[in-house]
Amino acid sequence: VDTSLPSGFIFPPKPLKFQIYALTSQGKVRMKSFFRDASDSQDSTLSSLNDLLFIATLDTTTNTYVQTWNVKMDTSAVAGHAVYPKPGDVYVLHLVLPFQDGDAFSFHTTGQKVDLARAQADGEYNPYVVPNPYVGAASFEPQRFAISGRGERRMEFRGLPSTCTVRIYTIKGELVQTLSQSNSLVGYLAWDLRTKDNLDVAPGLYIYHVDAGPLGTKMGKFAIIK
Repeated sequence: VDTSLPSGFIFPPKPLKFQIYALTSQGKVRMKSFFRDASDSQDSTLSSLNDLLFIATLDTTTNTYVQTWNVKMDTSAVAGHAVYPKPGDVYVLHLVLPFQDGDAFSFHTTGQKVDLARAQADGEYNPYVVPNPYVGAASFEPQRFAISGRGERRMEFRGLPSTCTVRIYTIKGELVQTLSQSNSLVGYLAWDLRTKDNLDVAPGLYIYHVDAGPLGTKMGKFAIIK
């Protein structure tokens, strides 16, 4: 009683045993469709879970038909045997809020930001180091592919404010490295275990100091074991 539209090798033209109409205020309007008949019987109906029907509408700007509504069998909410369409069945789809000529959809976005006053009111930040202690390696260190050698080492200072400076000291008070971030939303800073002089850091106990400006300062300690 109908023939589907062609659209590549997935949707070749296919004789159909059903018709589709749009129920408008002016009466029934015949609709075109794309149809994939994936059933073994190739019976030109929705008789398989893999059969796929697209109701098509005309794009007046390009004068081509486009896939608009997708119709297929869904048995995920059915207990027992699936009931497939049979000759004489009529399915009616009602849109709760149908599209009308002149409809307009608008939206706006705002950029991400940190509200300093709210951050102060919500409570103190609590920085910490992972892994602590650092014993030879960390699970989140990047893996090397087809390259020999140790590769990058990595520790992370987490639970940080968006803008802060982290200074790492030896227990004697010598500055080892300085890390900083400004208006970051990730909440952590990574350290490659190299000093400010670009040397591998020695094993031992270290002190870190976090300066978050108006949010105050924090101190902690971590250990590196080789």
